[in-house]
Amino acid sequence: MSVISESVKLVMEEDPLRPLVLGGDHSISFPVVRAVSEKLGGPVDILHLDAHPDIYDCFEGNKYSHASSFARIMEGGYARRLLQVGIRSITTEGREQGKRFGVEQYEMRTFSKDCHFLENLKLGEGVKGVYISVDVDCLDPAFAPGVSHIEPGGLSFRDVLNILHNLEGNLVAADVVEFNPQRDTVDGMTAMVAAKLVRELAAKMSK
Repeated sequence: MSVISESVKLVMEEDPLRPLVLGGDHSISFPVVRAVSEKLGGPVDILHLDAHPDIYDCFEGNKYSHASSFARIMEGGYARRLLQVGIRSITTEGREQGKRFGVEQYEMRTFSKDCHFLENLKLGEGVKGVYISVDVDCLDPAFAPGVSHIEPGGLSFRDVLNILHNLEGNLVAADVVEFNPQRDTVDGMTAMVAAKLVRELAAKMSK
């Protein structure tokens, strides 16, 4: 994780480059966000698209697990606001941890009610910018089956595009994680979807 953080800081020294990091599992988000916040000198607002909140205090004995990355981010003070969108697999601990850290959790069961708000987000004012973390499993497996933890009932690709395109804020860094090529379709559908997400983030970042 120290290697990841130092590598991200090296990228940020090369103005106007901004980090767009490809996973890997979601454990990488902690060292990336840590580096971005430390380099910029303060917290960021995070938009986290995922089927899972990844906010366990410790998962299977590992405090740096892919399922604990956002607990470490919030503990470290690296984020002011954390919005989690697409959630549809969450435990009691996940909800309690969300309350503990003041996380704004938007579950799929209320997406039809929340979507107008989520498609008109303004983030990053008063902090160092916006960080977007996209777990490919935020998408319904109809759009992206090549992930390790399939959860039906997710976002459509258009839902994700609407949220990303309409977001107002200075995008300082992003990641796309949890694509699993061993589980993809023969024609590589999830790979294409993940590549499209990378392109959309790069385009938004370049503005």
